[in-house]
Amino acid sequence: MSRVSSGLDSRGFLRVGSVAGLSLAQFLRLQSVQAHDKTGARRRDINCIFIFTLGGMSHHDLWDYKANAPTEMRGEFRPIQTNVPGISLTEVLPHTARVTDKLAILRGMTHIEPDHGRGYHTMMTGRLPGPGDFNSHKNNNIHPSLGSMVTRMTNQDGTLPPYISVPCFLRSGGPSFLGASCAPFVIDADPAAPEFAVRDVVLPDGLTGGRAQNRRAALSELNGFQRAALDVSRDERALDAFYERSYRLMTSAGAREAFDLHSERGNLREAYGMTSLGQCCLLARRLVEGGCRFVTIENGHWDTHRDNARSLRDLLVPNLDRALSTLVTDLDQRGLLDTTLVVLATEFGRTPRINNLAGRDHWPQAFSIVMAGGGVRRGIVIGATDRLGATVTDRPITPPDMAATILHALGIDPATTLHTPAGRPVELASGGRPVMELFA
Repeated sequence: MSRVSSGLDSRGFLRVGSVAGLSLAQFLRLQSVQAHDKTGARRRDINCIFIFTLGGMSHHDLWDYKANAPTEMRGEFRPIQTNVPGISLTEVLPHTARVTDKLAILRGMTHIEPDHGRGYHTMMTGRLPGPGDFNSHKNNNIHPSLGSMVTRMTNQDGTLPPYISVPCFLRSGGPSFLGASCAPFVIDADPAAPEFAVRDVVLPDGLTGGRAQNRRAALSELNGFQRAALDVSRDERALDAFYERSYRLMTSAGAREAFDLHSERGNLREAYGMTSLGQCCLLARRLVEGGCRFVTIENGHWDTHRDNARSLRDLLVPNLDRALSTLVTDLDQRGLLDTTLVVLATEFGRTPRINNLAGRDHWPQAFSIVMAGGGVRRGIVIGATDRLGATVTDRPITPPDMAATILHALGIDPATTLHTPAGRPVELASGGRPVMELFA
C-alpha cells in the first residue's frame, strides 16, 4: 500500500476524504483557481435568477397574443387585461397579469436555430453554436454559459457558491474554456420533494457536536496527502483555504438556512406552488438572499408539438404563473427586486400556425422573454411582431444582445475580452449590445 509523506495511506485518504466532504471541497477549490487574474471590471451588487423553459415556450399563447390573426393561428385562449393599461396577456396567466407592473416583456427576440440543442446553447450562452450535434452531448459548450461568465467576473469569497443550478445541471450551462473553476454547483434534487436536502452542505450523520471539531484536522491531513500525491500546479496545491471554505459551508448556520426550505413559512411555500418550478423559485430567492450571484432553474416539457393548448392550460402554465408572480412579488416585498434580475427565457418560440396535431412547432424567428428587477424598468413592452407573430417588426433582440443586457444589469462590461487556454481572445457577449431601453 502506497504512503505519502504525511503518513496517510490511500485507505486513510478515502476515509478522511469521506469525512472531509472531498467532492464539495474540490468544487470550491476549483471555483477559486482563477480568482487572481480577474479583469477587475466594475460590478454592481445585483444577482440573477435565470429561469429556462426547456422545449420552446409559445409566445402566441402567453406573452404576444394576436387577436386579429386567423383562428388557426390565434388559438383558443382569450386575452385578459393586466394591471398595466395597454398590455394584455392571455387568460392562462391570471396571476402574472396582476404583477405585470413589475415586468418587462421583450417581444422581439429572434435567432436562426430551430434545433433544440442548438437553440438551448444559443440562449444559455448568447452565442450561435458551430457545426456539430448539440443534442447528444450533455455539456457541449463552445462558449461559457451566462452563469459561468458571471462567476468568472465575480469575487468568489462568499460562503455560497456564486453559480448554482437547480434542480439539475442545465445542458450548455457549463463553463467551456473558462474551466471547472466557473462551473455551477449543481443541486441535483427536486426542492418540491418532501425529503429534499442538498448534499455536501450538512455534516454527515455522527459528525455533530465534538466530532465536528475534529474536521479541520482531517482536512489538514487530506491536504497533505493531496500535495504529496498529486501532480498539480503551485496554485492548485494551496488547498488549505479551499477546504476551510468547504468546512465553513457545511458548518455555517447561514448556508444551512439558505438551503433549508422546510424553515420557510408554509403559506409562502404554497403561494409559490408545491411544484418543482415553484419550489425552485423559492429556493433561488433564498440563495440570492444568502449571497449567491447567479441561479439557473430548468423547467422542462414545453415542446408542445401536439395538444398545445391543453398542455399549456392544464400542465405547464399554471405552475409558471404562480411561481413567477410570487417570485417577483416576494422579492419586491423584501426589498430585493431592485438588486435581483429575474429572467424568464426559452429556446425559441412556436409556429404561428397550429398543426394537424393541435400543436405548434419550433419557431426561432420571433418569440418573447420576460425580465424583472435588477434596475429594469417596470411595466413595459419592448419590441413587436407582425399580426401573425411570425416576424419581428420592431426592436429585434438577439441572444448576444440578451447576454449583453444581463451582464450589463449585473455591472459587468459585456465587451470584456477573455482568453482561451490557447490564447484566443473571446468577447463575453459575442458582440451583443445591451438593450438600454430597459433601464431607467
